[in-house]
Amino acid sequence: MLRASSSTMMLSTKRSLAKTVSSTAISYKKCMPVVAARFNSSLTTTPFQSQVWLHSNNSSIMSRSTTIRKSVGVRCLSSQNDGKKTQNESAEEEPMSQEIVKTPGQKVVDGTKSIMWLGVLGLTLVCGYFIVMELLPSKMSPNTVFNKAFAVVKENPDVKRKLGDSLKAYGRGGGRNEGRRNFIEHTEYTSPDDGSKRTRVRFNVEGKFGAAFVFAEVSSDMPSGEFVYILVQDKSNGRTTTIVDNRAALKIKQMAGGSDEASKVFGNLLGGGGKK
Repeated sequence: MLRASSSTMMLSTKRSLAKTVSSTAISYKKCMPVVAARFNSSLTTTPFQSQVWLHSNNSSIMSRSTTIRKSVGVRCLSSQNDGKKTQNESAEEEPMSQEIVKTPGQKVVDGTKSIMWLGVLGLTLVCGYFIVMELLPSKMSPNTVFNKAFAVVKENPDVKRKLGDSLKAYGRGGGRNEGRRNFIEHTEYTSPDDGSKRTRVRFNVEGKFGAAFVFAEVSSDMPSGEFVYILVQDKSNGRTTTIVDNRAALKIKQMAGGSDEASKVFGNLLGGGGKK
């Protein structure tokens, strides 16, 4: 019985091995044509196809290398430019960062120059003020008072009779120097009576019969063209001719406190008392 069972097992084992070998052989036979076809196709590739494939691969490699070179070149150029910029910026910042240290002598020289320039500026302003006052005279300027007073004097009949018709006026006497003759002696002050600004002038007049001094004064409280007084003093005998005299009227106005009605009342009282 044991022999029979062992023989039966060996027989079944041999059959199974035979089936495995046969199945493996069949699968090998099926796979061989496919592998052979693939191998033959790879072997049957033409030289032209291989060159095309190589050329395409070389082109892609070259294009990639060119791109890499360009990117590397741009990076190098940008790094160089950044280096130049930083050098330029540092070169510009260096002078600004440096402080100028002056010696005491240099500080004294600079201070002296500043004082001199301030003095020149002040002198220029003062000269400009006087030039403007001369070129654009007001009613209180000496030249304006001189011109208007002479216009009144040369029309006065008493002056014409004593000095002559054709009169000429000039400033300070004492020679033929035009500068001295054009300078008008004047005094500017504030009246202690009414606090008004006053301008007083003195000039010379000459005619064919003689010469005289003219004294005139104007007040800032009076309208333009009106005078506090105009007096003409003959040089030969010292006699004084009164052309205009408003000193009494200004005194009355001061006493009246600036009121016109009160000024008229004071004027009538003083005038009436004078007549009596």
